[in-house]
Amino acid sequence: MLTKLIGYEMKAFGRIILPLYAATIGMALIMGLSFRVMNDDVYSNLWGAVVIMIFTTLILATMVMTGVLCVQRFYRNLLGNEGYLMFSLPVGTHQLILAKVLGSLIWAILGGVAGVCTVLALGLTAVPLSETSDLFKRLILNMRLMPLDKILGTGAVWLLIVILGFVATLMQIYASLAIGHQWMEHRILGSVLAYFGINLVKNIVGGLLLQVGYHTGWTSIFMSQMERGDMSVWQVQLSIIVSSIVMIAIYSAAAWFLLDRRINLE
Repeated sequence: MLTKLIGYEMKAFGRIILPLYAATIGMALIMGLSFRVMNDDVYSNLWGAVVIMIFTTLILATMVMTGVLCVQRFYRNLLGNEGYLMFSLPVGTHQLILAKVLGSLIWAILGGVAGVCTVLALGLTAVPLSETSDLFKRLILNMRLMPLDKILGTGAVWLLIVILGFVATLMQIYASLAIGHQWMEHRILGSVLAYFGINLVKNIVGGLLLQVGYHTGWTSIFMSQMERGDMSVWQVQLSIIVSSIVMIAIYSAAAWFLLDRRINLE
């Protein structure tokens, strides 16, 4: 049933996002070709400005719409009128939440892929083929001189950090929406206040942990290691990963509890 829920999310996203992806890549091709054939006269300069403006608008619209859909799908589908149908399905609340998160995450990854395709489309059309070929040859040569396993491992870890950061942010928003929905009126306002309230609590807890670290000496040890360069990259990566997982667990538990035990669709 989870796969069906994710498939439903993919279709709901795709109806809006896929045309934006196609339009952005198409505009990148047009802009690249325009740069190749454009002269320095007034008409060409005006055409270039218009193309760049449309291209920039499409990129911003795609990014904004992706974020809006991630939030809107959760709010309307679970906390709006559609919630009566969703919570009547033979699935657990955790599966409903997980479907929203995975659907949003998949489309965020596809957005990154579309961004790479946009850059390639722009580069391959704007730069002569001979120069592009030389660039790829130099890139491949440089990659052969580097330890490929180390590059792939480091890239995979940073990709994991980005994914966990995205999920943590998304779950914070979902938890804020669930908290705001406890209000009888002005639920959107309640959700916004809950979001900033969560950030305030995080800052307070972070300040208290710094104070504890200062009095126990851990902060001094940490700072001295950073100044001497003794702290390795994997230690920083591990701390980010652990903190993200903790945040995801807290937000998920809060969202699940409010949706499963305190849901109010009136």
